[in-house]
Amino acid sequence: MKSLKSAWVAALVMCMAMLSMSSVQLKAEELTEEQVQEGQQFVINNAIFILFHEAGHMLVSEFNLPVLGREEDAVDALSAVLLLGAEDEELNTTMQDAADGWFLLDEANEDGPQEDDFMGTHGLDRQRAYAIVCMMTGANAEFFKVFADSLEFPEERRQECVYEYQKARDSWMSLLAANMKEGAKTRFDVSYQPAGNEDLQGFADLLKSAGALETIATVFGEGYDLKDGIKITGKSCGVENAFWDPEAREITYCYEMAAFHADLIATWFANNQGTEEATGDDATSEETDATAVKVKKKE
Repeated sequence: MKSLKSAWVAALVMCMAMLSMSSVQLKAEELTEEQVQEGQQFVINNAIFILFHEAGHMLVSEFNLPVLGREEDAVDALSAVLLLGAEDEELNTTMQDAADGWFLLDEANEDGPQEDDFMGTHGLDRQRAYAIVCMMTGANAEFFKVFADSLEFPEERRQECVYEYQKARDSWMSLLAANMKEGAKTRFDVSYQPAGNEDLQGFADLLKSAGALETIATVFGEGYDLKDGIKITGKSCGVENAFWDPEAREITYCYEMAAFHADLIATWFANNQGTEEATGDDATSEETDATAVKVKKKE
């Protein structure tokens, strides 16, 4: 049986095989131990943020919460409020990886946004990234300073984000308070379905090992006045997606989404291989794993 690391690298080989890079070639087998670990964490952290996002849709649906404005933006804000409100360094890193995910997706879209993107239910990728950065700096400017500085995120905007984060936090907590009950417990049914192919199974195993789906069951399983039986399912969908189905009362996370984020980070490793080697010795002692910057401001 493959180890988790070898399964994940094998899945990355599949992703990298689909890439065509004229300047730098990087095989997944050649990833360093550090890159493998960072790549795995990037995939897991983006999955967790997405699952919190879908849990936001779940709360809106189950509690019939009022939403002023676009629901997708509202539950992005809720995800940020819940993750940042935990005041945990690992979850702060989850937020940073989520922002990086949207930045990298924007970078990968060489043609830029199309007309349909402006008509969609979601904000543009780069907008969603900066909205997350705003929540991050509004909640903990000191922790995220290196990251925000790398993006040249304006100081004036950071100050505005303090108010915006507090407003989002207070608004959501006020809405949720009426639907929280001391001692309340909810049973969630968590399942990781077989992926159906070896490449995606590596990502299914990674998510299961990290307890990604169980994170939602743990966070929302206590204190929320939800009825039992909500399902949280990992499965192959044939498309990169995650969604809440109100009729089935089910959050679904598609393994293809994990493969997609692995593709993004693998491409970044390939395109920045020389840069990492050149700057690796110059890293300051202040730069920890939690504040390591993967993406820079687009020129």
